[in-house]
Amino acid sequence: MQSSPSLPDESVSAIAQATPAARYAGFWIRVVSSLLDLVLIFIVQFPMRMLVGSMTTILGEDWQMPTPKIFFMNRIARIGMAILLVWLYRAGMESSHFQGTLGKLAVQIKVTDLEGNRISFERATGRHLAKFLSALSLGVGYLMVGFTLQKQGLHDRIAGTRVLYR
Repeated sequence: MQSSPSLPDESVSAIAQATPAARYAGFWIRVVSSLLDLVLIFIVQFPMRMLVGSMTTILGEDWQMPTPKIFFMNRIARIGMAILLVWLYRAGMESSHFQGTLGKLAVQIKVTDLEGNRISFERATGRHLAKFLSALSLGVGYLMVGFTLQKQGLHDRIAGTRVLYR
């Protein structure tokens, strides 16, 4: 039986130095990142919500006392706008060359695929949608970050992503 050729010790050492071990971002740093994003989204969304609210109220017969129909349209428009804004912000930023939202950039973490590469907009969208499952599980999907080896939440496992330090 022939033994396989081995690399010289210098080559093994050089390879190990060229490929640093991934540092997974844990639960609390991701919470801080999410809180920063929440503040930013609120700041951007607030004037937009006021504009949408004003426009739907103006459509009503009596702008001082909107009808239930106008009130309902107002709520639906605001909720729809919020969902669209958050999705485009998260999926767009996480699939961009930044590899993360502004909150993630602030705490020096990024979203990657399982090989450490930038994710596509489609994968970022899947990750965003999978966060609803993490939330619907009474937050257990988010808490998984603190208890898995690669610090993956349910949404990360579903989307095939990891969150790493830069």
